Amino acid sequence: MKVFCLLLSCVLLGVFSGAAYAQEGEAKQVDAVVARVNTAIILLSAYQRAQQELLDDLKQRGLKDAELEKQFNEIKPMILDQLIDAELLVQRGKELSIDVEPQVNQQLLRIMKDNNLQSLEDLEVKMREVGVDIGEVKRLLRTRFISDAVKSREVFSRIFFKLTEKEKRDYFEKHKDVFSVPGELTLSRIFLNAGKDEAATLAKAKDIASQAKTGGADFAALARRYSEEELGKKGGVIGAIKIPDLSNEVRSAIGDGGKGTVTDPIKLEAPSPGYAIFRVDERKEPEVKPYEDKEIQEEVGQRLTYERGAVEMDKYIEKLRGDAFIEVDPRYQLANSKIKSAQIKRTPYTQEKDKKKKDDDKKKQETEKSTKNDTKPAPGSTGGQSASGKP
Repeated sequence: MKVFCLLLSCVLLGVFSGAAYAQEGEAKQVDAVVARVNTAIILLSAYQRAQQELLDDLKQRGLKDAELEKQFNEIKPMILDQLIDAELLVQRGKELSIDVEPQVNQQLLRIMKDNNLQSLEDLEVKMREVGVDIGEVKRLLRTRFISDAVKSREVFSRIFFKLTEKEKRDYFEKHKDVFSVPGELTLSRIFLNAGKDEAATLAKAKDIASQAKTGGADFAALARRYSEEELGKKGGVIGAIKIPDLSNEVRSAIGDGGKGTVTDPIKLEAPSPGYAIFRVDERKEPEVKPYEDKEIQEEVGQRLTYERGAVEMDKYIEKLRGDAFIEVDPRYQLANSKIKSAQIKRTPYTQEKDKKKKDDDKKKQETEKSTKNDTKPAPGSTGGQSASGKP
């Protein structure tokens, strides 16, 4: 279902989705606040979802057991940092009055069309059927688009427009291979399975290669007659392949050979052990595009911008953190996290209550003492008699 592709793409772009995660054997926790970012909060459920996405990604890479745990624990401290940074970028986007609703709607329309649905209402129904909240999807998309817009406006655009012509030309000269169109070979192949008698197979392959090289037989006809793979029925035609995509063995065997070149038998292990003979049907040499090409200039600028932008982005995020109020629950403040919580002294409610009672008692005592002092006779007074002793 293509709907799931959307959720996966959202995750890969730095926003997290999916069900709340609890370790096997653990009771499911009630949602709680793990961090405060200015006036916004990050919930435990979002933090757990992010952990699950990381774990799934590492498993997809083939990591298991001790190596999986090691990698997970190394990256884990970055999870909350990334959630906090994402929130800071969204808040900055709101300050800049960045509107991404057109992009959000366009993305939803694309998903709708990819799933052959007639309206956004149909898309919402379809999402609901698979347990997806379209409101949450919209929120995730807004986060992604706002973050990208802030990065572009505040960091990357400023770098791009400050690049000099010399800087761009120097970069192009140092990285010409990046801006070249790779060479391409159109190939045909005859393949023989090694079988039990590999020596006999090799001898047969050499004989076929010799026939092809001397021109005594057409390569396509030889492929249809001898090749032991499905391609043989079509004359062994593989088609066009970029030279960098060829295996080292094949690329080495062909070398600089032009059209019509036939190789000696090459031992291959896939699709099954055997020997292959290749023929070059067409050859297209690599082409380096000139710097004057407008597309090349644009690509040079973008590559140079993003290389420099990595450092500048770190500085920008650091500034956003420094200007913000960030408080992290001590239980989730990991040692290797870059973001440190604001130090706030919190007094438990019972202590506050006791302190208030003591303060009230002290004020009451001071008031009573003051009242007693006000009612005492002034110095030299006779307690209601006049100075002469008469009442």
